[in-house]
Amino acid sequence: MTAWRRIQRTQKHQITTGVLVSYFIPHHVRILMLDAKHFMIRKKPFTLYVALDAELRLPIAWVFLPRYELRDGYDRLLVHLKRKNARISSVVSDWGTGIRASVNGHLPNMVHQHCAFHVLAEVLRRIGGRKLLHSEYGKDIWQRVRHVAIGCDTLGEAGRLLRTLTHRHPEYARAWMLLQRSLPGIYQFTKYRPLRDYRTSNRIENFMGVLEQRLKSFRSMKTPDTCARIISSLIAEKYKRPTKK
Repeated sequence: MTAWRRIQRTQKHQITTGVLVSYFIPHHVRILMLDAKHFMIRKKPFTLYVALDAELRLPIAWVFLPRYELRDGYDRLLVHLKRKNARISSVVSDWGTGIRASVNGHLPNMVHQHCAFHVLAEVLRRIGGRKLLHSEYGKDIWQRVRHVAIGCDTLGEAGRLLRTLTHRHPEYARAWMLLQRSLPGIYQFTKYRPLRDYRTSNRIENFMGVLEQRLKSFRSMKTPDTCARIISSLIAEKYKRPTKK
């Protein structure tokens, strides 16, 4: 049965808040991406949790729950994947507290890579934000920072470059400490080589961003259940598109 047929069958049933929706799940998911997106409906917080196969570029399971982001949403996704006997080789995420706790609980000893762009965003904030990039001096620093985070082949090489950067610009000590603590997480691909091409969680971030923009065009999201059904329809549209191999 194709992924699209599975979705059509799923949509025959009532999709509501709290119901986990699952599509085609490969037997082997080499790179699993996890992320969440917040929504406000009638001034109450809700969160969409998504598990995405990075190589297929398609979501394989999601759940829409009340309240802000918690570990519970990721627990439900990972428990479901384990029940389906999906063999997961690695995870890429923003290393949020809930995600890390859930991955450690359900996939112990898993190679879990920290998205480099999330680290870079925080480092940039600590060295002055985008206004730093208005000068050649700032652009040079930022180019070196990016090379440390996403331009090296090994953790050792990144560490040596960071020490050089620390000596040249000691005024940004807090930013360098953050980057140093984050390097082991960013360079998890040295333990599992397929992760080398997935040093950021941009694929799931882009997917969630497009989904959020599409949802803004709907005026009928008066209830959480309505939102869940719209999310299901929008995700189904993505499955209709041919995927690149």
